[in-house]
Amino acid sequence: MKLHRNSFKRIIFEDAVYFTTSKTHYNYPYFRERIFCDLFVENLRLCKQMKGFLLYGWVLNFDHFHLLIQPNDKWNISNVMQFLKRNSARNINFIMGFNENDESINPVGDNDHCRHLIGAVAWRYLKLKWLLQFRFRIKYLNNNPYPKFRWQKTFHDEYIRNEMAFDNHLDYIEYNPDKHGLPENWPYVFTNPEYEDLIDE
Repeated sequence: MKLHRNSFKRIIFEDAVYFTTSKTHYNYPYFRERIFCDLFVENLRLCKQMKGFLLYGWVLNFDHFHLLIQPNDKWNISNVMQFLKRNSARNINFIMGFNENDESINPVGDNDHCRHLIGAVAWRYLKLKWLLQFRFRIKYLNNNPYPKFRWQKTFHDEYIRNEMAFDNHLDYIEYNPDKHGLPENWPYVFTNPEYEDLIDE
């Protein structure tokens, strides 16, 4: 176990599984828009590829998401969440036209490790980002109704101590769409077969 140097000295457990939650700024329901949901899932896929964590469950709601993940020795929980939140926010804003002229935007992030990721993952990510931007502009005819996207600065994490806690949190994630009254058959949850490639045994 070690203390992370960020703001409130988050405790990092080695080889631990975490239940994490992050909310949008002021709980704004950006993810009522399915285009943003699709981009978030692609950012989650990219983050998993880049940071090498194990993902056991996830769900995206209108204004927050939950993950059940096990980071590796190189990238801890704070590294993972920072990458996911930073890239998803930046690319959602790109789609809305807030930062489309920002030369720092690229399909795989902005650090040395990211720049080495080329090929199928980066190409898929880049194509989808431009496709979703096109869909967004057709849908809203350049009359964007959403404010600039922001996450809340921090995130909540809970260390999973045993198998019972793991199962309880996995069930919580699975039934979270029902709890929050999301549309029937809400697709942005780990039980959707379309996203089975994201889930580890």
